[in-house]
Amino acid sequence: MSCLVRSLILVIALSFVAQHAMAQSPTARGWTAYHPYELAGTFSHMLTDGSYGLADSTLNGWTASGSANIFSFAQATAEVGRYSRNKVSFTSFLAGPQLAFHVYRFQPFVRGLFGISHTKEGAASTTGFTLATGGGLDFPLSERIAVRALQVDYFQPHGTFYNAADFLRIGFGISYQFGTR
Repeated sequence: MSCLVRSLILVIALSFVAQHAMAQSPTARGWTAYHPYELAGTFSHMLTDGSYGLADSTLNGWTASGSANIFSFAQATAEVGRYSRNKVSFTSFLAGPQLAFHVYRFQPFVRGLFGISHTKEGAASTTGFTLATGGGLDFPLSERIAVRALQVDYFQPHGTFYNAADFLRIGFGISYQFGTR
């Protein structure tokens, strides 16, 4: 079964789990208010499988994302990220579904993002399809601001210099929720 099909099945399965988790928690929306839009920025550290030929196989960078609610637990998310080290740079433009729910004061989320990535190594560059699946945990500081305590994604570019290389992206940052129903 292809990675894309497995990821889609995982996202669907987790959406059902999220619904049941919200139904079981008596304080699922108790502490935070409902805001249909979110902007987030994270510092990201990307561990590679060695495909880039780097001595320590890591790239550092950032991601910026925006989400809008489709349902109370499902958002449409768009993300742009840039990671680099020495003469290697990697830029991604991704979008896809994100499932989020509230469990007491925590806001866990899972997501599957798809899009394109541009890889540049020295003077050569290429662009290809990219898949990123993962999730994270937000901890609200106030009604609108939350610390993104952890964001972890499995990241796989296709059709670039490093076709089907496996990356692990780990990040932390801050998110801002806004808007009214």
